[in-house]
Amino acid sequence: MLIDTEGIVLRQQKIPGNRRMLTLFTKRYGRISAGTSINEKGKGKSALALRPFTYAEYEIFKNRGYYNINYATVKRSYYGIGEDLDRYFAASKVLEYLDQVLQEEKAEPRLFDLVLEFMDALQDAEGDCTMMLYAFIVKTFPLMGIRPELRHCANCGKPVEKDGPHHFSIDAGGILCEDCFRMEQRGEEAGENASARGRRGRRELLFTVDFDIVGVLQYFGEKPFRVFDRVSLKPEYREQIRRIISIYVSYYLNIDILDEKALI
Repeated sequence: MLIDTEGIVLRQQKIPGNRRMLTLFTKRYGRISAGTSINEKGKGKSALALRPFTYAEYEIFKNRGYYNINYATVKRSYYGIGEDLDRYFAASKVLEYLDQVLQEEKAEPRLFDLVLEFMDALQDAEGDCTMMLYAFIVKTFPLMGIRPELRHCANCGKPVEKDGPHHFSIDAGGILCEDCFRMEQRGEEAGENASARGRRGRRELLFTVDFDIVGVLQYFGEKPFRVFDRVSLKPEYREQIRRIISIYVSYYLNIDILDEKALI
């Protein structure tokens, strides 16, 4: 059966028989692995569509779960992203993230459109692209069903004051009020070192920040990508944001995408 679908190349590898295996994020079929005999170094239009950072229309032969790319036409090439280190880093992290969170053959059209928005903005970015990367990950949380609670205490539901220090609990999935935060602290002091899903201690899942973490996360979730290459934060704030997002993703999606070697 022949199928046509838009897709974004996440990665590719050589396989025996002078063939290549591509991992595609397609709009109609989600994440799929597809083989092809098309030569990436060829001069045809299909060759360009095999490269990462490429958005293309693919003609694919499907047979009992096996996919083979017969032909492809590039709709948009983001190859220029690779010419800038900051843009390349951000785009590579997004592709790595998608490769790990997407399920085989499960369509995610809203996430697909979000990726294109990100790539379009990243292609033209001139400043620091790290905030764009963080914004992309935060924007995926509602689509993954793990949106953090930012308006009310994630434990008791009480509205959280806008002013003053904020307490963010990875385990609870959002902001804590002062009372619930003190309860968490007392639990730690009493020696409750229960691990979170077998990976992290409770202390590593609780943050107190002296900047508006609620506003920052809401800003990431609501603003268009094109504003983020102009965002400037103090280094210590940037590092806390990286750690919170990194641990949140690790806790709820079981992947490590923003380790300490990530640009901050």
